[in-house]
This record gives sequence, structure tokens and C-alpha cells, in this order.
Amino acid sequence: MQDLLNSILKDTYSISELKHRLRILKNYLSESFFGGQKVELTGVEDTNWLKSLPAQFFQSINKDNIYNIFTNLEADVKKLTILTMYLTFEPDTTTISQIGTFARKNFGPSLLLDIKFDPNLIAGTALVWKGNYQDYSLRSKMAQKKEEILESFKKFLR
Repeated sequence: MQDLLNSILKDTYSISELKHRLRILKNYLSESFFGGQKVELTGVEDTNWLKSLPAQFFQSINKDNIYNIFTNLEADVKKLTILTMYLTFEPDTTTISQIGTFARKNFGPSLLLDIKFDPNLIAGTALVWKGNYQDYSLRSKMAQKKEEILESFKKFLR
């Protein structure tokens, strides 16, 4: 089971991307085994990702074990370590890959990113790691020095 998850995580860095890919994979395999409605892949990236999975990945899944495998995969996903990042912009896939690669080198190979948009941050990021929130943006630095900044402005107003 771990090999299947590792194959999926190889180039999947965010929790939203992982859920999307698991849904695509489950629909694709269900359609392959049981027929039914043709799976519409949302783009070239999805098609290329499915093609990038190793042959032994598909050989280990059949119509008798597909639902059990996905139940176990979904349970394993819940056990993964998540790093929540609040950013001031919506990152593209290249940026997510770069951040994900860096984070996995530093925090572990099965880390997933949960990226959220926070327009209130100023020039930086805020992270949630194991339930602890830490703001590394300019906003938090300005809040720490708020009184000092206000005093500086008051000198000019006198």
C-alpha cells in the first residue's frame, strides 16, 4: 500500500492536488474495470500524470480490490504530515512544486502542503506546523514594532 501512495506522492505536493489526483485515478480505474461513463480528464497535466505512473502500479489493482485499495489510501492520506502555508498570492503549479520539493527535503518525503490565500499578509508567509501558527510576514513584524513606528510618526507631526 505504501508503494502505491509513494508513487502518487512522487510529484504531488499539495493536499488539494492529491485529492484531485485520487479522484481522477479512482474514476479512471472504475471506468476501466466496470465501464460506464467515460472519464473526462481536465487537461494535459492529468493525462500526463496518469501516464507517468509505473506499470506495476496498475498491475497491483484489479476489479476485486479497487475499493479496498482506495479506502486504505484515503486512510493513509489522513495520516500524512501537513504544512499549512498562508500566502499573499495564488501560486502556480511550478511554484507549488518548488516549495513542495524544498519542504520535503527539510521536513520529510511524505509532507503535503495545504496552501491558503491570505490577502492580509504583507510580504511574506504564515505557517501552521503541528497546530502551531507562526506569522513570518512583514505584517507581524510591524505589529511587534507598532508603538515604535507610531512614535516615529508622531515626531514628524509635532
